[in-house]
Amino acid sequence: MTTQFRFPRPAVASRLKRAGPIAAVLMAAFILVPAASSGVYADPAGDGGTAGDITSVTVVGDKGTGQLVFRITGTNIASSEKSPLFVDIDSDANPLTGNLSENGSDYSFYVDNNSYALAHWDGGQWVEAPALSVQVLGSTSLILISVNRSEIGNTSVLNFFAATFNTVDLAFDSAPNDGAFNYSFDANGPQIDSVDVRKTPSAGPKAGKKFVIVPTALKLPPDGRTSPSPILPESYSCTAKLGAKKLAGSGTGRCTIAVPKAKARGKKLTVQLTVVYQGTKKVVSLTFKVR
Repeated sequence: MTTQFRFPRPAVASRLKRAGPIAAVLMAAFILVPAASSGVYADPAGDGGTAGDITSVTVVGDKGTGQLVFRITGTNIASSEKSPLFVDIDSDANPLTGNLSENGSDYSFYVDNNSYALAHWDGGQWVEAPALSVQVLGSTSLILISVNRSEIGNTSVLNFFAATFNTVDLAFDSAPNDGAFNYSFDANGPQIDSVDVRKTPSAGPKAGKKFVIVPTALKLPPDGRTSPSPILPESYSCTAKLGAKKLAGSGTGRCTIAVPKAKARGKKLTVQLTVVYQGTKKVVSLTFKVR
């Protein structure tokens, strides 16, 4: 993996903001507001060694106000100055700009058990960034970071990753394990640009035969992944029409479609494919001519 972890630079570390105690009622309110959109990102448990173990990140955004909340859950996260949490943001969703050793990150949050800081990559180093809208609350099992997008490049689409680090033995956990997650205010989660599909038979639907649609890869903005394996949806489903007539599907996601034999040849078969990935749904319309 290409991500490298570091401590706050002296100029940032010397002016860490105090997180302070957390009231239960404030915590509840902070979790719920805003709630206009959300992306849900999982990370395997138990892969952090002696570092804090991140198990999930939820991103909640309000497109109107631009407020963004990162909700990081796990075990022993940001538990001390020797075991901090980082949330790095690639505000232009381009891993080839910003800090190239950290997936193109442009902004970075540092959080420990009683303080936090926001830094900006100035092209050569991390420097302190304004944090007028920032709030950080939490415990060793839940950290909440709220920031307005006006303070992180006024972005509408971004990449990000969360990481814990043990300064004693250099163990770490990164979510995701490769590259970065993507979040879009418009998509209410990751931005799915397109969906690759496999159709069987490959020549298209044939009268009197079954026709199968399977999504084989999701195309997201570049995220610095090194793995060649495709990104697959967590689930998918299909609805189909032959002309104006609805057709029932079967199998996984009801994406196996029995094309009628009588009076089907030459007609238009329309399939609405819905894929679900990290809190986002995308609907792709596919049109075929029955042979």
